[in-house]
Parts: sequence; C-alpha cells; structure tokens
Amino acid sequence: MDMSTRILLVEDNPGDARIVREMLRESPSIEEITVVERIRDCIRLIDDQLVDLILLDLSLPDSSGLNGFHRLRAHSSEIPIIILTGFADIRIAEEAVRSGAHDYLVKGELEGNLLLHAVQYSVLRHAFRSDLEELSLRDPLTSLYNRRGFRLLAEQSLRLAKRNARESVLLIADMNDLKEINDTYGHAAGDLALQAAARSFTPALRDSDIVARLGGDEFVALAVEAQPPGISSLLERVDTQLEMENQKLNMALPLSLSIGATPFDPSESPSLNDLIVAADRDMYEKKEAYRAQKRES
Repeated sequence: MDMSTRILLVEDNPGDARIVREMLRESPSIEEITVVERIRDCIRLIDDQLVDLILLDLSLPDSSGLNGFHRLRAHSSEIPIIILTGFADIRIAEEAVRSGAHDYLVKGELEGNLLLHAVQYSVLRHAFRSDLEELSLRDPLTSLYNRRGFRLLAEQSLRLAKRNARESVLLIADMNDLKEINDTYGHAAGDLALQAAARSFTPALRDSDIVARLGGDEFVALAVEAQPPGISSLLERVDTQLEMENQKLNMALPLSLSIGATPFDPSESPSLNDLIVAADRDMYEKKEAYRAQKRES
C-alpha cells in the first residue's frame, strides 16, 4: 500500500472509532486517519481529494442501512469503501458489497491484522483498477485524455470551482488543414501533426489543467481557476509552443489551430455542455476567419 494512504472513518460511536484508530495507528502504510460522524461531513474531504479509502459504519445520525453508502457512491464512485457492521446488519453489508463496496467487516470480530489486511487489499485492488481505468481514459495517439476522461475530470473540477467561487476558462481547438496534410504527406504525417498539436498545449497550461483530444482534429482544455482576462496570454502561449513544434516538423504546410474560448463564472454556474457550446461557437468564428484569410492569400 502507498505510504500516502489517507483513511476516512465514518463512525459516530467514539469507542468504536478509538478501537479502529488504535488498530491502524501503528501501520507505516497509513498516513492519516480522519474521523467524521455524518455522511454530510465526508463530501468536502472527498471533493478536496483528501481521502484514499473510506471505512463506513452503516448506522449514522444522518443515514441508516445502505442510504449513506449509496450517497457516497453517487458522489464519488472511485473511492473504495469498506463497510463496518454489527452482527445484525451482515445481510445489508453483503448487499453493499454486491453494490460496489470492496469488503465488509463485523465490528465484534475486528482485530488489527484482519482490519489492516482488508485495508491493504482494498487499496491495492483499487490501484490496479485505477491503472486500467486510466488507460481507458487516454487517447492512444496523443496520450492526452479522451472525451470520456475529459468529461469525468472536468465535471469534478467545475464542481470545485463553483463551491470555491473560482473562475476557469474552457478552450476548444480545431486543427486547421489536417485533411490537406493527410492528402499531401500521408496519414502517418497527419498523426505526427496531431501529436505535435497535442504537445503545444501541455507546456502552455499548468499540471492541474485538463487537456484532451475529443476525436479527429479537435482538442479541448479546461484551465482550472484561470482568470478570463488572461485568455489572450494563454492563447499566446499555445501559439508559441505550436510554432516550436512547427520548426521541429518542418513541413511545407505549417500547423495551425483555430481556438475558441469561454469563461466559467461560478456565480452563474453554466454546465460543462454549455461551456463547450459557447467555446465551440467562438472556435467556429476563428475557423471561418482563418479560411477567409487563406482564400485571400
């Protein structure tokens, strides 16, 4: 298990919480154990990405049975959950496992090695599944996120931006003349051009930003917590990187991108689809201007 594993224990019984903490405290594999008493107290910790695994009691002041489990799964299905239950609730705990919980442990049978083993196994299994999931979220040609990966990450980032009253900027980019590059130099050259276009985004953005290839010659980026007045400088950085890629490719037909941009205002909270439509509209206007300029030249 990774040394940075952080456990969220959702338990309203102080005695049970103390026992669990003592069982896990001596393990060097666990960085932090946070205890909360209600499901509602979990949400901020999850959104702030401070949780690697949840130990969940089934009887809480604001939930009973599988209610709390389903609320947590609906909010964040990627975090592994181990159910802590009494003898009377074993049937419900088994149902939770069938619904996606990683395991369940009976409180009256808890002992340190059993609990630690369950935690270790759950985290390792989750890491393996996460690696497979990461592969399914990536575009194999450019190594950027694909459409599915972008939507999953962008939706989460926008929820955080709304909660923290932070602005962001969405970019939609369409590569110009890809068909002409394919027809003139072949599809292998077209693939190289797409890879070069992809590389022009990542140095211009921060590690926390989300960049993806939506498919074909279309790219998208969410500049997290970027300020709308900085859109022009952001586009300039992309252009600078694209010119550097052009020099490396050294094709007679240079790479260029038509990029549309739209801000995310947390007070208005537009949906991700609304942002994509607005940025796409701006991108189309840039594309038409590029085509007009090309016809004139």
